[in-house]
Amino acid sequence: MPRNKIWGKTDNSMEKEKAIMRERYLPKNARVLDLFCGNGEMYRRAYKDKVIYYHGIDKNKIHDTELCELNNNIIYITHHDLKDFNTFDLDDYGSPWKQFYIIVKKIPAGEYTFFMTDGLVMHQKVDGEVTKFVSGTEQIPKGMNIPGLNRFYIDIFGTMLKDLERRYGCEIQQAKYFHNERRSVYYWVIKIKK
Repeated sequence: MPRNKIWGKTDNSMEKEKAIMRERYLPKNARVLDLFCGNGEMYRRAYKDKVIYYHGIDKNKIHDTELCELNNNIIYITHHDLKDFNTFDLDDYGSPWKQFYIIVKKIPAGEYTFFMTDGLVMHQKVDGEVTKFVSGTEQIPKGMNIPGLNRFYIDIFGTMLKDLERRYGCEIQQAKYFHNERRSVYYWVIKIKK
């Protein structure tokens, strides 16, 4: 199976749990930037009528033209000021580490909540190849094949969080996760102070 099929496949089996996580950890006065808004399932379940402000971005489909825009999220976060948001939803199913790093680098001092869906462990299970971000945080040669690399996913994610603290002067105040039944996708809430 080609890699883009693995990375592009969505698994909506955990929608209820993802919505519960968002509701439970949503900050007061939440101003949400949803970078993978799609058909608006998380908006309807977790954000509608519960947040001060919501803006959705998706490059393929959007659920409401008044709340969302069709755009590449990397281009959006690179070219827009993010100071009006305190909550970022990165429901990617691939691996949203690049978006996470760009946002943390750009945001001003304050407290922020991130909801992340990370499918990196699926990539690790399929081919054991070290990705650019894992290479950068773990100092393992990029492209190296390490069978069973997925067993170290939580440690790799933790190292990435420590790397963010070191690079951008933020403090990880909370990091909680759950995973799907196959342990191929992990769902995170991360609260940081910068």
